[in-house]
Amino acid sequence: MRSLLALVVLLSPLSACTADKGAGTPPHSVLGAQMSPSTPLFIENNGVVASLSEGETALEDGHLRATISDSDRGKVAAITFEQAWSGRLFATAKQPLDLSDVINSGVLTFAMKVTDVAQAGLLVEVSCGENCRNAVDIWPKMKPLQQQGWQEFAMPLSCFDRTGADFSAVKHPLRFYFYGTGAFSIADVAIKPQGEGNMACPDQDAITVTPAPLRTYWADEWWMSRHQQKLAEKDAIDPELVLIGDSITHGWEDAGKAVWQANFGHIPTLNLGFSGDRTENVLWRFEHGELEGISPKLSVIMIGTNNTGHRMDTPASIRDGVAQIIAELKQRVPESRVLLLAIFPRGADNADKERMNNQRANTLLKALAEEQNVMFANINQQFLEDDGTLSKDIMPDLLHPNETGYRIWAKALAPYLSAHLGDKSGDE
Repeated sequence: MRSLLALVVLLSPLSACTADKGAGTPPHSVLGAQMSPSTPLFIENNGVVASLSEGETALEDGHLRATISDSDRGKVAAITFEQAWSGRLFATAKQPLDLSDVINSGVLTFAMKVTDVAQAGLLVEVSCGENCRNAVDIWPKMKPLQQQGWQEFAMPLSCFDRTGADFSAVKHPLRFYFYGTGAFSIADVAIKPQGEGNMACPDQDAITVTPAPLRTYWADEWWMSRHQQKLAEKDAIDPELVLIGDSITHGWEDAGKAVWQANFGHIPTLNLGFSGDRTENVLWRFEHGELEGISPKLSVIMIGTNNTGHRMDTPASIRDGVAQIIAELKQRVPESRVLLLAIFPRGADNADKERMNNQRANTLLKALAEEQNVMFANINQQFLEDDGTLSKDIMPDLLHPNETGYRIWAKALAPYLSAHLGDKSGDE
């Protein structure tokens, strides 16, 4: 895969406020005519971090390097990334910034020239405190602007606000996340205490319950066509069983296919698992016909790990998204029994932050199931060692089951399918 160049220019100080609102927020340069000693820049990929200085800085893995040079825009940080699956460029304030007074009035402004992001993801974030993530996915906005020259953007700082956010001591006033391989240029970056935005942004507290299609470069080519395929499939098979979820459920058609066929292949089943899906994507699919005209006896839900992995949504917001999915099921397929599964374990052990977030969500999901009078099952311990470690012999990437993992899942599902579908399989 060819290496592409991403030119990233960060300059412009924080604009002084001309009104009382935000008057206490002093100007602060991220990168302007000179590199700011109070806000150094760093690059990172796969946990390897390097500080930027004049000249070239390269990470040892070879996937990411940056060059600081002069241009007519001031200092330029040129970033090259290739197959960088967790790349980022970020500024760290040695004296944390207090943006709490301007979060509702200020804007993050930048100019961007998108060269090629067809195979790259791009998100932007202003840090919001410990255990708080608020990254905004700007890839869908930027993809149509490829080869269109410089564009000016102003993102309301409220884009980054959410319940529990703390902007009183912002350590990272700017973080660009990128993954894959791509090329873009960014310039004239500033946080202004007052301004008007020209970019729509999600309500961080409502994103998990607001129906939306999945938009990401690796899914754009197949996600909508899979949705159309499922619309046709449901009418053809008259399913008794519906599976609802993300890549782990999708995997019954791949790594788990042989296990499913051996145990449950005779059951008319509609697999509505879509890789990458979060709760809001499931809701969009329901709104667009995936449950229309069917009357399954049982619907099985397992969703939420991508809410954690993509945005670190709070356990409460994941619970809210799942609650809306259950409400949709009750409305659209009222005769169906519902089995809600705990989000499967991920990460090497119980200290993994994403697993911890899922575990907290699972506690709320169990209570939700009781409130909504639906079945709940937590089979997670069956995937784990006694000490909580997750073996790569079951989930090689510590997230997705292999055939052995699907065999464990099938055995756990069998009693529910037997009870509600009259099925006696699942002992393979």
